[in-house]
Amino acid sequence: MSQREIKVLTHGEDVDGVVCAALILKRFPNATVEIGNYRGELSGEYDIVVDLPLPKLIKTRVWIDHHRNPDQEGESEEKIYNPDAKSAASLLASHLGMEGDKLVQIADRADSVSYLTEPPTGMVEGYDPAWDVNDAVKAISTLERFRELAKTLALEGLAPVRRKFEDELSYTRNLRRKAGEAVQMISKKVKEQKSDAAIIIMPPGEMNSSTVSGHIVFSLYRERAAKACAVFYEGGCWLNVRADFDKIDASEIM
Repeated sequence: MSQREIKVLTHGEDVDGVVCAALILKRFPNATVEIGNYRGELSGEYDIVVDLPLPKLIKTRVWIDHHRNPDQEGESEEKIYNPDAKSAASLLASHLGMEGDKLVQIADRADSVSYLTEPPTGMVEGYDPAWDVNDAVKAISTLERFRELAKTLALEGLAPVRRKFEDELSYTRNLRRKAGEAVQMISKKVKEQKSDAAIIIMPPGEMNSSTVSGHIVFSLYRERAAKACAVFYEGGCWLNVRADFDKIDASEIM
């Protein structure tokens, strides 16, 4: 792909998506980055669509994804799909000849929930810097701010994220602390009832319920409080199933 200005669509709500945007901006500094998610309708014409499905209203030159069973009804001249890849960023980096980029490691750890440390609940030291990217992108609500994060990663790397996105990091970590309180209560209930699964329904209208729900699911997973956990919130659901939970075949969940 030439150095001409290109138009890209990436996932706007997670580390993998913003790292993909950063890799694009490293390779094509004048690229136009747009964002989408799995809940809204995706449409338009692009040069690259990455870390998202390919619905029928999308037309692109290259489509890249690693999620299982994605929609592929749209048009794409080239499809790069590998459900065994740790991240879409790793596939994109290979496509762009950027395999050794350190940002790919960040996306790999985040998307496989293989962070090197426990998540921070404050502006402390000594944690996996992948958490900075995660905590920033989870609190971002505008395309402009998403582009700023992607540009920072592309041009300056990880180091400035904590300073430039301090408000977002503080916000997400405050939510994490609150979610931690809920996790302790839920863990206690699960143990008391000797259950191996938990279903949690968030109150309708709860602000940032997706972020809080995600914190609850992954905290329960790390604490091994339940083998299967589903948290339903307004507009979606977080689901985690441990490999040793034989009542559900996680590979069949779409």
